[in-house]
Amino acid sequence: MENFTKEEYSQYAALCECGLRIVLTRIENLRQEAEIFSAERNPFYDIQTRIKTYESAVNKCLDRGTACDIKALKKLHDIAGVRIITLYKDDVYSIRDALVRQPSIEVLEERDYIANPKPNGYRSLHLIISVHVYFSGTTRSVPVEVQIRTQAMNLWASVEHNVKYKNDAPSDEAPEMFARIAGILEEFDENAMRLRDNNPCN
Repeated sequence: MENFTKEEYSQYAALCECGLRIVLTRIENLRQEAEIFSAERNPFYDIQTRIKTYESAVNKCLDRGTACDIKALKKLHDIAGVRIITLYKDDVYSIRDALVRQPSIEVLEERDYIANPKPNGYRSLHLIISVHVYFSGTTRSVPVEVQIRTQAMNLWASVEHNVKYKNDAPSDEAPEMFARIAGILEEFDENAMRLRDNNPCN
């Protein structure tokens, strides 16, 4: 089969962006509700969104060892993505629970890289959720990836990505160093919750 064209990708990405807006609205509603009614703090520290580029989608198919055709494209569930940043690790799960309770949201997949970090030290909670989108005269189920992580986890991931993908020749000791840094930041996240819970102002 022929590879999907940039025009075909743009059309599918537009559909995914519609799904992204629906999910983002749900998340923003949860953040506003927490701001108004929470007796403690708002667990939402930052919210980021992205639509994968055509080049990134092609590379993802190639990494999977599949053809870059329309069928393979529709198996990519992370074309549209939302990243939620929290200050504390337990907020990751409270946000997850609140999100999946929303009506008309179906959880297709959950990967908990916090409880089970990747070998390189990567930590984050990944959800693939599906929402219904009315687009071009028909209603379709659209996948959206939601990543939820602490600010410390996000810092690690940002630096690791920069070194891995922006540096043509990272040092041989980089993997060991990143694994060690991940351990330090994991301890930081645990201690941050203890400090919060022992602070009478919270």
